[in-house]
Amino acid sequence: MTQVNKWKGNRREIGEDFFATPKSAILPIKPYIPEGVKTILEPTHGEGAISDLLEEWGYTVIKQDKYPKTDDTIEADFLTDDIPECDMIIFNPPFCLKTEFLQRACESGKPFIFICPITIQETNKRFHLFREHELTILNLPNRTNYMGSKGNKVFFHSVWVLKHPEYKNNILYAEMESKPAKPVKVKVEATVCKGFNKKGKPCQNKVKCGEFCFLHKP
Repeated sequence: MTQVNKWKGNRREIGEDFFATPKSAILPIKPYIPEGVKTILEPTHGEGAISDLLEEWGYTVIKQDKYPKTDDTIEADFLTDDIPECDMIIFNPPFCLKTEFLQRACESGKPFIFICPITIQETNKRFHLFREHELTILNLPNRTNYMGSKGNKVFFHSVWVLKHPEYKNNILYAEMESKPAKPVKVKVEATVCKGFNKKGKPCQNKVKCGEFCFLHKP
């Protein structure tokens, strides 16, 4: 009887685990890109969620992906191909291969930032990678809502892992966006209309503006 490989054809075997990073989750990393960085490698470019924002911030981005989804993406496997000349690496790895991507990023010797589930801190192997390379966690305030290739959404608590020349063995907390203050509603006290009804008696209708109700406006 032929042994069936339970991983055959699934995302773990092919290494494609595409979930685009929302802009709200990317914005907090801007202050943590070291000074002097000009060229950034994005080895999991996908549809460009991270790369586009980095370019808006003025960086030159080398866009790579094992499974290119845009015309300007260079086909390359981050885990096996040579890493091009760059100042740092920023990416959203296939979560099923987060350990392999973490190890490869550490081996590159370059500063890096990548987003992943908070479970990245689990397992003995990742523990030793964190300790050996003095990695830092940037904690996000809310669960991250990722968009899949078929429009499906998944959301869970995520963190950014940093290898940074200034932040070592640390836990950082992302700045929360300030929400606009709600307009204050001024409570207007109602008064009694100063008019008189047909019988000459004072009107009892209440008014919030002016001195007369709609029946007795002069």
